[in-house]
Amino acid sequence: MAEGTAAGRVYGLPRDTLLVRGADRKTWLDGLLSCAVTAVAAGVGAYGLLLTKQGKIVTDVFLLDNGSELWVGVAPGRGAAVRELLDRYLVMEDAELEQATEPLSWLIAAGSGADGADVRARGGLALSGLQSELWLSSGAPSAELPNAAELLAEHGLGVFGVDFDEHDNPHEASLDRIAVSWTKGCYLGQEVVCMQDMRGKVKRRLVALDGGPALGAVAAQEVLAADGSVAGQVSSVHQAPGGTRLLARISSSALESPAELNILGERVRVAFGAASNLS
Repeated sequence: MAEGTAAGRVYGLPRDTLLVRGADRKTWLDGLLSCAVTAVAAGVGAYGLLLTKQGKIVTDVFLLDNGSELWVGVAPGRGAAVRELLDRYLVMEDAELEQATEPLSWLIAAGSGADGADVRARGGLALSGLQSELWLSSGAPSAELPNAAELLAEHGLGVFGVDFDEHDNPHEASLDRIAVSWTKGCYLGQEVVCMQDMRGKVKRRLVALDGGPALGAVAAQEVLAADGSVAGQVSSVHQAPGGTRLLARISSSALESPAELNILGERVRVAFGAASNLS
């Protein structure tokens, strides 16, 4: 198990793990996930989404390849359902899909240069300004490691099942410029995602808010606009240097004047998520 990095920050990343083997493993999965799977190689990680035909998120996905096998990390508890869904699209390809039964640990570090025992695969990963290294190691996850949700929230990223879910599309989860490749070929749900991008505005969007230390215990609290109307709701709360980082689903109309947002009377500032394609 990895214990540290040059930056000294290693986080446990709860995931169910699928394994894909065969010569067509990348090209097959590339036609299903939103990210550029064909760009994943030994030493290179990726982050993407599995979507429905209607463009809704089934799970977010972390990817690693060790040169002969592609490891797919999906949201915890979703492994069996995702495998069943993907199996429907496995026809004539030279690929085999299975769910890992042995204990495995997904780890993510802010930085690189970590040492780990029995690392199955590892790769660099850039997410929303976060330069990190992703690993898959043998063995059960260590309860001593902090949850990666802290690191992701620091960079404006949410957790599936907490901050976004199967009712959201990539734009609503603020993952349209993070987990979606706009240069690759077709993938499941692509037409709907592209139509949404051309339309622009969505009803709501996941954003990261910065507030004071007093907001450290406001989970599920409403976010209000200047006129007192409800602009959205907090989905998760995280500690931040000198204050609090909150992830919240906010209506697009409220994001047109984000400086006026407040929680329990305390003004909060939008740090991530108010993208230019909202209008």
